[in-house]
Amino acid sequence: MENFKFKDMKINVPLSQHTTMRVGGNAHFFIEPNSVKKFVEIIKFCAKNNIRYFVLGNGSNVIFGDEGYDGIIISTKKINKIKIHKNIAVIDCGVNLFIANKIFIKNALSGMEFTYGIPGTMGGAVYMNAGAYNHEIKDIVQKVMYYTGKKIKIIKNKNTIFSYRDSIFKKNNFVILKVWLKLNKSEKKEVESNCLNNLKKRQISQPLEYPNCGSVFKKVNGVSAGQIIDNLGLKGLKVGGAEISCLHANFIVNKGNASASDVKNLIQQVKAKVKQKSDISLEEEVIIL
Repeated sequence: MENFKFKDMKINVPLSQHTTMRVGGNAHFFIEPNSVKKFVEIIKFCAKNNIRYFVLGNGSNVIFGDEGYDGIIISTKKINKIKIHKNIAVIDCGVNLFIANKIFIKNALSGMEFTYGIPGTMGGAVYMNAGAYNHEIKDIVQKVMYYTGKKIKIIKNKNTIFSYRDSIFKKNNFVILKVWLKLNKSEKKEVESNCLNNLKKRQISQPLEYPNCGSVFKKVNGVSAGQIIDNLGLKGLKVGGAEISCLHANFIVNKGNASASDVKNLIQQVKAKVKQKSDISLEEEVIIL
């Protein structure tokens, strides 16, 4: 690593400060490129020198181990430009969904209100085809610029193989750079009202007062994992400082002193209990490293 040439590299950065679950050890190296060009340059360098790396957005759907990450964490938070032309928005991968929605409200553009309150980035939302309230990000994506590991490409929506919490990008570990969204002209007050209504739903039904990683498990044949877990009376189940939320059973909350091991052990306990009592195999939605 002696030849590493990026001046703004940080060393031994606590990942608990960069994930919404607030757990995880230190990243050996941590960098926040401020442009798509520099982002790709760093990835190329890692590939050329056989250096392990992980692309991190807002850290809302990922759990790092207590031992940390022996490689480079590339944060996209500073890759955050938005351009709007009529009803088309061109959005960098690191744009926060909350900020994007604020801009869409200002420009009276409708279509993305369902993401209001999701603590993620544009790249992460497209990567996993984020969804809520009977909407998915695939419904508004026009095309995506991404990096294959060898070249930069642009793909249209019809070729992205979007499915439930999945996409061609996730299947092939492609890195999303920019996203084109096709939105609808609306009334500013209507867009704002839709956003605020969705936020209220989340505040009522989700334990937002505690650090969490969002939904832990995927739906099973269209049935909410939270409902399956709740039916077995597992709300309030604890391992160390990690607890199955008493408000929403598909959320694990950090009650203040949870370790990554606590969270991972609780996930495994829930999976085992659900399999034993219901013969259902839960699959994680959260990425565990």
